[in-house]
Amino acid sequence: MEKRLNANIRETIITDIEKTEQLSNPMKSDTNLSHNNLKQYNQTTARSGYDEDIAQIVEIVRILNNMAPIRMPEYNFNIDEINGEHFYKPDGTLLLVRDFDSDVIRDYYYNPNCEDRKYSVSRILEHDKNTGRLRVKIEHISRAGSRSKTSIAIFDEKINRKYTIIQLSEGGIVNNISEFAGDGKSFQTLFRNINNFKPVRYLEGRDNKETGFEMIDCLFTESGNIARIKRYNKKREINIDYTGSQKSITVKTI
Repeated sequence: MEKRLNANIRETIITDIEKTEQLSNPMKSDTNLSHNNLKQYNQTTARSGYDEDIAQIVEIVRILNNMAPIRMPEYNFNIDEINGEHFYKPDGTLLLVRDFDSDVIRDYYYNPNCEDRKYSVSRILEHDKNTGRLRVKIEHISRAGSRSKTSIAIFDEKINRKYTIIQLSEGGIVNNISEFAGDGKSFQTLFRNINNFKPVRYLEGRDNKETGFEMIDCLFTESGNIARIKRYNKKREINIDYTGSQKSITVKTI
């Protein structure tokens, strides 16, 4: 009887430890908080030398950051300064100017409603000269208050339904880079500080068969260290805040 009682006690202790470990790393946790009638959970611990939540995001950010250069060439959106073959609509108005490069056909589409001739090109399409496949789409961003001035969409020829968008600020500095896959249903976006070129914010969205669409929103300090990780879906929201010595976790059911 005593042996059975001790075994039951040990099993209870092990179960409680496993639940505590799940909650201490909620990014991996499968614990059903709503089932346990726990609407909010808070925990503050000392920061360890290795943090799996940070390590996973840092690796993704490193890859995205290395994909995009610090600066890219600035594109000319003035149709009057583009040299090439002119194509016209049936009514005689200009449609586009076509420029032939070594392995690329570059079409500059004219915007007849432009207010400034400096931005009289609505979009630039780059096609592979041999296959005709669309490789790059370039557009001027005229949104008021936006730091980004140019959007470049690069289409992956090897992987179907995958493309990359790079946005440039003044001087051709890369402001952010995004990767989209699955008809845009999943994405990863990294924003940079245009002064020191360090990560500022990382966003990720993807479909989960069990919980639906999930989002990760990560903020960085000015020095490029992770300050906050937020992950949420229709059922749960997880916030992890970092200070110099502590890691604070808040889990809420929605």
